[in-house]
Amino acid sequence: MRYTTLFALIATLAIPGTVMAADCQPVFVDSDQSVIIDGIGIEPGGQSTKDFQIRVQNAAGGAGGSPGMSSPGGRGPCQATIRVSRIGALPAPNIPPYSLRASGNRRVEILPDPSASGTANSDVIIANAPSGPQGRAVPFQISVPTEWGLKSGIYTEQLQFSLIDESGGIVDRSTLTTTIVIPSAVSMRLVGAVVGDGSTGPAQVDLGNLSSSNETRSDRFGARIFSTAPYTVRFSSVNLGHLMHDQGRDQIPYRLTFDGNRVDLSGTFEIPYTESTPRGGDRRAMSIVVPPAVALAGRYSDRITMTVTAM
Repeated sequence: MRYTTLFALIATLAIPGTVMAADCQPVFVDSDQSVIIDGIGIEPGGQSTKDFQIRVQNAAGGAGGSPGMSSPGGRGPCQATIRVSRIGALPAPNIPPYSLRASGNRRVEILPDPSASGTANSDVIIANAPSGPQGRAVPFQISVPTEWGLKSGIYTEQLQFSLIDESGGIVDRSTLTTTIVIPSAVSMRLVGAVVGDGSTGPAQVDLGNLSSSNETRSDRFGARIFSTAPYTVRFSSVNLGHLMHDQGRDQIPYRLTFDGNRVDLSGTFEIPYTESTPRGGDRRAMSIVVPPAVALAGRYSDRITMTVTAM
């Protein structure tokens, strides 16, 4: 009799545990999703973000019931954990270094592969996954720094969202395909001994007084170029490489060099560069040299247009 009583007691204690497990069956509402981050503007300190949601529901007891309410079968609170990992051991080449955040702006660690153990920073806990087809929306956000130094292109990477039940087992998986579109963008500014006429006119290089016996050289100056793609620098001169007297009564030839190249200003001249620029841009040195000049007294000038185009 004592043995029989002990066996019955053990069987009775095991029943609630079985019911409890049957009441919590977390699943993803959607198996696969995609997020596209485009319309990006490249600028110092820039950042582009995209919000999305992962929905989780409690599928215990089959269809029916209302979100947040227990079904006739005794469906109650259902806790689960979302763990994010990269599909493929390494990030795609040149992909922008994006970050993933959860509710409360909490940064989520993306594990290197689906078999990696979770950490305090990788696990996102859902306290109560409700029943019903909508489930609970778990908010996430992808942030991409959009500063200079990126390479133009379309970058795609897949992340696996694993759903883990209270026993620590993976009960469902969802794939997120992330696409980041970096546009071809370019920017240029003149630096050094270049004096700008505010925001109303072009930058200026003042050569001072010209000499009749010696070359006149400009102070050192240059162009700083930022580009997410290979680019071309194009030059054109209003006076085709000559300094023109203010009254058009005389002209003086001069030489322009750019990044060590003599620029032919008698027509349109361009220099191609086959790589995008680093974050700090490319510094291209420039100089202007006027040979000894014997000409009418007065003020001489020319206007050069520099155009940088991303290829």
